[in-house]
Amino acid sequence: MVSLLITIDVESDMPRWVVEPETTVRNLQGIPRFQAMCDRLGVKPTYLVTYPVATGPEGEIFEPILTEDRCEIGTHLHPWTSPPFSPEEDRLQATHPSRHSDSVHAAKLAALTEAIESRYGVRPTSYRAGRFGLNGAGMQALERLGYTVDTSATPFTNWVEEGGVDWRDAPEVPYFPDRQQPWRRGSSPILEVPVSIGWRRPMPEAVGRAVVKAPRRMRLIGLLDNPVVPLNKLIWFYPSRNTLEEMKRFAEVQVARGVPFLNVFFHSSEIWPGTSIYTRDEAALDTYLKTLEEFFRFAIEQLGAVPRTLKGFRAHHLNEPYQEGMPC
Repeated sequence: MVSLLITIDVESDMPRWVVEPETTVRNLQGIPRFQAMCDRLGVKPTYLVTYPVATGPEGEIFEPILTEDRCEIGTHLHPWTSPPFSPEEDRLQATHPSRHSDSVHAAKLAALTEAIESRYGVRPTSYRAGRFGLNGAGMQALERLGYTVDTSATPFTNWVEEGGVDWRDAPEVPYFPDRQQPWRRGSSPILEVPVSIGWRRPMPEAVGRAVVKAPRRMRLIGLLDNPVVPLNKLIWFYPSRNTLEEMKRFAEVQVARGVPFLNVFFHSSEIWPGTSIYTRDEAALDTYLKTLEEFFRFAIEQLGAVPRTLKGFRAHHLNEPYQEGMPC
């Protein structure tokens, strides 16, 4: 039975898709409307929150939702907004956590974890690294802090040119990562639940991996990932970059392949007008939310997907004791 996972990076406003000099979280005003939609559909999202959200007054918006067991609260590390800060740190640069020293990475993650627990009264156990930048140091820090689920892996993608991690070899299905190289299978007790990324049309895994590892020029002029006449293309369950129909067809492919989850990913800034490049006004927001609702309904009603939080999915996948209503 496939699970529907809604994993939202709850973070600062980014109306120009760059770090703003003033950190604001106006986009949290969009949470009630989005949560009401989830409640109507029986969906429990996992909100992965950053430091300004956990420590600012706006973050109180999640308190009743969490108390009423309508969501899970997890962790999302943006190094540029999470203390401790070093004097030489450029806080206007959106850096991958993996670019920081092991000690700084661990200290920021610990401070954010404690801030979330202090604010919401629940220690978070689910995590996504900012910009998907999880390395071995981050994985080991997560283990020490008691995390049990990570959702930083983005199969078929390579962030190295941006200073991040190469996830092209990461499995598309849940796996236990290597403690040094989280993009490989290993012995960490943390369950990796990748962002859902894959090919619009099924192809042999070896071929798909080869395509994304080919030189960029070869990919652009080739038949597989050609942006002009794409016979096939990589799809994310990310409504800002893929259409509703693309996501529906990809969901059907994933279910047919036996992938046990559909992991929908987006940013909180995309559910309030003017705080993201993708939803600049009310009309764009209405379209965005309609796309989300239609996809959720399709997954639940047509594909039989069962909505779960990340913590709930781990328990289901590993057959661990868990009941809806238990603290997330």
